[in-house]
Amino acid sequence: MPTTPVVAAWSEHDEARALHPVDRSAIGTTEAARSLVLELFGAGAPARDLFNALLAEAGASPSLAAGTIDNAARALSDRGAPFDAARLPAARASLVEGYVAAVRAAEHAAGLASWEYPACAVPLGDDSVAIACGHPTDDGEALRAWAARVVGRLVKAKVRRAVLAGANVATAEIASALELVGIEIAGGAARDGREAPPAPATTKSWLRLPWRR
Repeated sequence: MPTTPVVAAWSEHDEARALHPVDRSAIGTTEAARSLVLELFGAGAPARDLFNALLAEAGASPSLAAGTIDNAARALSDRGAPFDAARLPAARASLVEGYVAAVRAAEHAAGLASWEYPACAVPLGDDSVAIACGHPTDDGEALRAWAARVVGRLVKAKVRRAVLAGANVATAEIASALELVGIEIAGGAARDGREAPPAPATTKSWLRLPWRR
């Protein structure tokens, strides 16, 4: 379904519920999705996944998301367009589920981003930094990738010495990567006075340093 008066009416009904400028912006950026949703809605296609992230990824408020399906039905009804009203409950549930999932995913990504450089580092002067090694994941591959990214940024910043503190596994990954590129670990301690892991005998295949070819 191309852009039609029904799509415009749906957007107008949503704009009446908008709480702030981000809501109004989200409404404007979902026009193409609205056309597809209305087309599939009228054709009786399965509700699951049709309405999931219509507004969530655009940053719309929960209040706007909660009422958008009813606003779509109102726009269709006002203009005499056919649709199956029995599908409205499933459509509402699908949108709410997708909205919550998208918000949770965004919050998780923001939490992980807070452990990236430079957020995880405190300059100490004399080309030294303190690194907070508190990355919350216990996935070894993800930690190794994180360590490679952080150390890559430290090299570009010409850091020569690092103080490490945090969880044992994350600290060990950072320590291993630091030793590989020749950045000194202050005190040689990974955490709580324990010795930092020794430098690896061979270059680890997971550490893909962008400045080394």
